[in-house]
Amino acid sequence: MAHLYELSNELAVINDEIISADGELTPNLEARLDSVALDFRAKSQGIAKWTLDIVGVESMIETEIARLQRKKRVAENLRTRLMAYIKGCMEQADLQKIESPTITLRIQKNPASVEILAEDQLPAKFIRIKQITELDKTGMLAALKNGEDVPGARLVTERTHLRIR
Repeated sequence: MAHLYELSNELAVINDEIISADGELTPNLEARLDSVALDFRAKSQGIAKWTLDIVGVESMIETEIARLQRKKRVAENLRTRLMAYIKGCMEQADLQKIESPTITLRIQKNPASVEILAEDQLPAKFIRIKQITELDKTGMLAALKNGEDVPGARLVTERTHLRIR
């Protein structure tokens, strides 16, 4: 069985031959056209079904990713709670350090950090303003469809896509 792109090329060749024969569809060209068209349709349908199957695989992968992310969150939470438990026990026993041949536990000070008590009282020199520029493509599309001129943009209607139902 030929590849889909080879069938498309064969259809183009047959089309050219029909045009050069002044549109006359000879029995030979008709037979070639029928065989290529049937093969092309069957192959296209098979590939379309394959893409639908791939959508199912993508969905299964997304489900598995979500499951693994939940499992990771559980592990992270457990680690955090266990470390807090050990730290609490060490503080209660007034131990700053526990050493063994394979592991050392130590309570140490965190680096200095800032706690915000009243954001509205902070001096302006400590406030950074982040500005986000976002294009309103939906608004531009509506304006262009209504015949408005939008400098720097144009309405595109020539693009196509394949829809499988």
